[in-house]
Amino acid sequence: KTMMQAGAENVQMVFLFSDTQIKHESFLEDINNILNSGDVPNIYAPDELDAICNNNEIKGIVQDAGLQATKTNLFSAYTKRVRSNIHCVITMSPIGETFRSRLRMFPSLVNCCTIDWFSEWPDEALQSVAHSFMAEMTDLETDPSVISGLVNMCVDIHMSVASMSEQYLSELSRYNYVTPTSYLELLSIFSKLLKLKKNEVREQKKRTKTGLDKLLTTSEEVAVLRTDLESMQPMLKQAQIETDETMVQIEQDTVIANETQVVVKKEEEQALAKAQDTEEIKNSAQRDLDEALPALE
Repeated sequence: KTMMQAGAENVQMVFLFSDTQIKHESFLEDINNILNSGDVPNIYAPDELDAICNNNEIKGIVQDAGLQATKTNLFSAYTKRVRSNIHCVITMSPIGETFRSRLRMFPSLVNCCTIDWFSEWPDEALQSVAHSFMAEMTDLETDPSVISGLVNMCVDIHMSVASMSEQYLSELSRYNYVTPTSYLELLSIFSKLLKLKKNEVREQKKRTKTGLDKLLTTSEEVAVLRTDLESMQPMLKQAQIETDETMVQIEQDTVIANETQVVVKKEEEQALAKAQDTEEIKNSAQRDLDEALPALE
């Protein structure tokens, strides 16, 4: 679609491509072909090729050049317009062997491009980027002096890591690359940590508020219970007096009951003695009766 707009519609376009978007090395092969010839083999469908050949502007270019409007000439004019209108901007990190390997495999990245080497950002650039980044952070609600301090902190961290990387290289002969991307990642990590910590603070604040509400509610309930208890104190005292009186009465009744029990026990013993006497009289009468009955017969 981009190539059709640049070639058939004569629209100047910028195609920005980053090395982070390279999922397969074939992507760079297509970029290499566009830079070299303005075409990618077998990228057009038959109907798109017909649209290119039937384009009046392309035909006019071929005729103005004094050539016949053949498919080859039309497509050649189309690819020249594509190369003229498409400006490829490719951003790559020079770190490691990957960048050198890609330059060897795809020479158009060198032959058909102008390489701009971006050096380290100065302090002013680092501060400007940090200010712009923090201005877009909605969670950062503070006064300008604090923001200025945060900006200086981020700059100092980045510069100190760069300085220690140079010392690391001089002492151990090992590279630790500190690029502007590292600085952007630092700002991104700061933003994520800020959101995380603010969410934690909000959650703790919510829990604290819930606990305080519970304590306040409990305090009010305790106050109501204390008031009810104070109002019931006279009733409790009266109930205690009545209970004491009842206990005294119960003790008196117990004494009377014990005395009655002693009397009842004595009468019971007397009744048992009389019952035994009666039983003996009965037995004696029965014996006399048994002896008299044969004589009467």
